Amino acid sequence: MEADRDGTPTSGEDSDPVETHVGILTGRSAPDLTDDGREIASRLETRGYAVDPIVWTDDAVDWTEYDVVVVRSCWDYHTDLERFRSLLETLERADLAVYNPPSVIRWNAHKSSLVDLEAAGVPVPETIPLEAGTEASLEGIMREHGWTDAVVKPAVGARSTGVWRTSLEDAPSDQALFETACANGDVVVQRFAPEIERGERSIVFVRGECSHAWNDPTKPDDFSDFEEPQLSYEPTDDLIEAARTALETACDLLECDPGRLLYARVDYVERDGDLLVMELELIEPYLGLSRTEGALERFVDAIDALGR
Repeated sequence: MEADRDGTPTSGEDSDPVETHVGILTGRSAPDLTDDGREIASRLETRGYAVDPIVWTDDAVDWTEYDVVVVRSCWDYHTDLERFRSLLETLERADLAVYNPPSVIRWNAHKSSLVDLEAAGVPVPETIPLEAGTEASLEGIMREHGWTDAVVKPAVGARSTGVWRTSLEDAPSDQALFETACANGDVVVQRFAPEIERGERSIVFVRGECSHAWNDPTKPDDFSDFEEPQLSYEPTDDLIEAARTALETACDLLECDPGRLLYARVDYVERDGDLLVMELELIEPYLGLSRTEGALERFVDAIDALGR
């Protein structure tokens, strides 16, 4: 084939554009992706992307084949944290775009991130982090801080696994359980927020902009009076702005642009009309993309914008 001076072909068909290859990172419980994940993949493929599910524990992956990696449903990352951290380091060294960025995921994987947010002025329940092996009195912690009720959580965990509630009255009898938790890993002790009994609310941000929200009460054994989720829940503008401020505060701490975060979920309860942040989820949160019309398309638009 002849070419002109700049190397452009002068005859024959133009070369096909290079296909952008996207890997969607998932866990062992959903190796073929979740329902939402499969829908995301399908919609990306209609836009000309090549898309593969990748189980995060698969050591045989050739990362040079990918241009973009989307971290989505690695719900078991906390069961082998060192391996997950090693994966984040591998992704940082690879020549590809990762959403959310590994530095953000690494910070958010440990619940001491809530302490960072609290120090930066974000309203969160009072939280005391304890390193693995710490010898402490659960009752003593509660008395020192004037708490009558508290929640003990693994500092690295998913959903409600290993989470339990205690009271000042029950703390002495819960001490053995507390000592076991501290022996097994880092722990946080958090002041119980009674508002959680009415359910926890969530606002999802896509590239820093509010996408949708819901009121989803915790399960019957997770401290709440169980009711059906309010799928049509609409937070007030003030609550949305408060959630946005929490997200932007985290981005300030991490020196990242909110618009470069593919997703964020702010979980909260309302206290006296204001927002109290229970969790800021930046790793693998359920995003409820099928709950609200247009949410899936907004998410795929975001990948499209970040991945090109």
